Amino acid sequence: MGTDRIIIIGSGIAGAATAYFLTRKGLRDIVILEKDKIAGAQSTGRNAAILRTMIPEPVINRLARESADFYHNPPADFSDGPLVDPVGVYLAARAEYKPTLNQWCDANPEARLERVSAKPIYDKIPILAPGLEAAAYAADDGVLDVHAILQGFIRGATREGTQLRLNCEFKGLKVGNGRVQGVDTSDGTMEASKVVVANGAWTSIASLFNEYALPFTPYRRHLLVTEPLSEVNPRWPVIWIVGEEFYFRPESGGLLMSGCDTVKVTPEQGEIVEQTQLERIADKASFWLPSLSEAKVARAWSGMRTFAPDDMFTIGNDPRIQGLIWVAGLGGHGITCAPVVGSIAADCVVHGKSDHPAASGMAPERLLR
Repeated sequence: MGTDRIIIIGSGIAGAATAYFLTRKGLRDIVILEKDKIAGAQSTGRNAAILRTMIPEPVINRLARESADFYHNPPADFSDGPLVDPVGVYLAARAEYKPTLNQWCDANPEARLERVSAKPIYDKIPILAPGLEAAAYAADDGVLDVHAILQGFIRGATREGTQLRLNCEFKGLKVGNGRVQGVDTSDGTMEASKVVVANGAWTSIASLFNEYALPFTPYRRHLLVTEPLSEVNPRWPVIWIVGEEFYFRPESGGLLMSGCDTVKVTPEQGEIVEQTQLERIADKASFWLPSLSEAKVARAWSGMRTFAPDDMFTIGNDPRIQGLIWVAGLGGHGITCAPVVGSIAADCVVHGKSDHPAASGMAPERLLR
């Protein structure tokens, strides 16, 4: 123990995946700090659980595709069952947004998708309103078992000696002689030679990092699930309507929906549910699924997505101080990309850098220029 310790701030998907891959490199003196009473209670536990590898940004698209390979073929001891239900994902567009859809596809020629008309969507979901003309279909994408994924990372890490400290809030970095020396927490000071910052929206609180803060911003997004509906087939694919910023998928006998709102918030505001945003979802649902316009809401919630100014992930060593590693700004794609994010982060902790082709473009130093 002591100065060889690695402390990871945050037990969400980024911190858990980093710990998992660190233990695969033989490291054992690892502590994950979590301010909540359970792991992954914030963004990780409040997302839409959709595996959508068709992400417009080519670098993130690549990370998503590589991570999907892990989810479809996880290590034998990672989980008790499948991590993905491959119901398929359609990105669909009306005529006016076909150029946007085509641009996304053209920017990612290696993506595993099929460009199709909208007819297959209407064949599967006849209650969908007319108007869609084109689509891109990823047959192997679908719905993720987020709980199983998070527990797989945490269980795999703790089995190899990682400590998970719940109800232990990070209060600030301990720095001296040009390097990280540990952290201050609600349980006192803990020494460490390296600190991994993976606490989601809380990376935006500059006072926690003082002169080493980076410019992250959290945004809130609302989701809801309707009551069970006889019209809904639980094997429907995920539908994401490009340009309309609306998506839905089957969930608990009804439909999970989001209007893709992006409201800038502080981390403490992340769980607030605004009625106006729920009404916005309902308006979009009434347009695209008119026969379900009277459906009642069974539950609604909001979660946070945190971004760097350029919307790119931030993974790597802080050039200003030795021993500080960032795994932040995953912008709503953290679960989709977690296996590769965790692997790149573990390389940065152990070797000071990663040889992954995407790593250099995600390095924290770009935010300091």
